[in-house]
Amino acid sequence: MSRRKEAPQKDTGEKDYRFMSALARGLSVLRAFGPDNRPLGNGEIAERVGLPKPTVSRITFTLTELGYLDYVEDSGRYRLGPGILTLGYDVLAQMEIRDIARPYMQELANYANASIYLGVPNGLEIIYIEACRAPASMAIRLGVGSRIPLPTTGMGRAYLAALPEADRKALIARLKVSYGDDWKTVEPGMTRGIEETRERGFSLAIGEWVSEANSAGAAIRRSDGYPAYAINVGGLRSIITRERLEKDLGPRVLGVARQIELVARGLL
Repeated sequence: MSRRKEAPQKDTGEKDYRFMSALARGLSVLRAFGPDNRPLGNGEIAERVGLPKPTVSRITFTLTELGYLDYVEDSGRYRLGPGILTLGYDVLAQMEIRDIARPYMQELANYANASIYLGVPNGLEIIYIEACRAPASMAIRLGVGSRIPLPTTGMGRAYLAALPEADRKALIARLKVSYGDDWKTVEPGMTRGIEETRERGFSLAIGEWVSEANSAGAAIRRSDGYPAYAINVGGLRSIITRERLEKDLGPRVLGVARQIELVARGLL
């Protein structure tokens, strides 16, 4: 679960140790370019952002290597590269996928009297980017921005099962290192869950992450078949039982995932 945000610190004239100056300088260079993306030289960028020209030269070289700037040979200037567009596209895509998914998620939440979450993979976790609940549900309420583990949740297992085999093996190897001695208790359930998901299309997690809660999940795939998002339905095990997940809600959350894929075909 994500940490609670701390209150802003008063300006005491001392720089917060968490503030990364190098990153701030790099972002200031990117902001120096206007909407017209007119090519700029290191000297002009230095003047705009108030940094020494040698510092700007190192930053522009690094940003060019990463694809965020293009170097114009003829003029010796820089302009924004295609890499910078992917940053904005990812944010816009998540906003659009939330808008597409929300009505289908809310319909299932109302039917199931449960919580429905949409998540995006991030490293060894999944981050919730949308949440829908029935008004009177007694669900465990996690918010947008909450992080959940891959191997012990319905959503995480659905994502793992949908990955190409080589990618899945590589990610599981990272999980093994991360979990250390706990891996021997986590791996059997994860492996079983992945196998079951590949057979029926949706995953189950029965009290394995939160002991009093059960969930079912399904992956949302891009047009090339690669999982881009995942969705789950979950709640207190007294209401969201294994039998109900297996016979009713699991197939329904899989249907919602397929519906989102269909509607978002041009986006995924």
